Amino acid sequence: MRFILAITILFAAPVFGQSGEWDPTPYNAAGIRFHDDLDFFLTSYTKPEIKVMRKEVSTWRMNFNKMMKATVADIRTYSEGGNMTPKTHPFALPVVGTESMHSLTDGKGKVRVFMFGSITNPPARAQLPQWEKVQAKYDTAQVDIFVVYGHELHPGDKKKFRRYPVPKTEAEKAAYAKEFAAMTNLPVLLDGMDDKVFNAYGRAPNGAYVIDADGRLVFRATWADSRKIEEIVDRLLKWYADGRPKL
Repeated sequence: MRFILAITILFAAPVFGQSGEWDPTPYNAAGIRFHDDLDFFLTSYTKPEIKVMRKEVSTWRMNFNKMMKATVADIRTYSEGGNMTPKTHPFALPVVGTESMHSLTDGKGKVRVFMFGSITNPPARAQLPQWEKVQAKYDTAQVDIFVVYGHELHPGDKKKFRRYPVPKTEAEKAAYAKEFAAMTNLPVLLDGMDDKVFNAYGRAPNGAYVIDADGRLVFRATWADSRKIEEIVDRLLKWYADGRPKL
């Protein structure tokens, strides 16, 4: 029963985002570091939230055996920290709707925060307005927040995403990303058809990551809860303002 509930939540959109039992207290690991939030089951949602989520996608219409063998096994392995080297993986990707590139290394000296999302990813879409509020809170000279358009979570879903099967070409993926970018004022970066960046950061479809001003990966989460991001950025900026005291 617990596994069924996990699957229901995994393929659904959060209303407010989860908080769970995550410990926000920073600790020392060659500098400031935060506890990862690699929770596959997401047990902290309320029953009303779960009810709303289940209406978003056609989980029960999917081939459950295929989903069990492929999608769930894959996402759970990576979401719980497997097969990812927990460090910063530099990348440079095109910014959707512009002719510019965004390089992770160019932002050194700033706190960089990003999540993965896609047009068929209800959790990522639901987080966009929350992340925009977080973005508006900070000076862009100190904090850089953006989205990486990664892997489709519900391609071709009969109920809501039937117009979005798995993209077969770069042009198709770029078209999806353009539609996604129109939903937000956050910069959206387009990962390649090889999913190079998505793979490097653990293949969590709505994963979130915080890179400190020195270029160190200091936090990673399976799900992009804006409240946790805000908590971490606040603590990071205060730590810098206080002269980087020992923890």
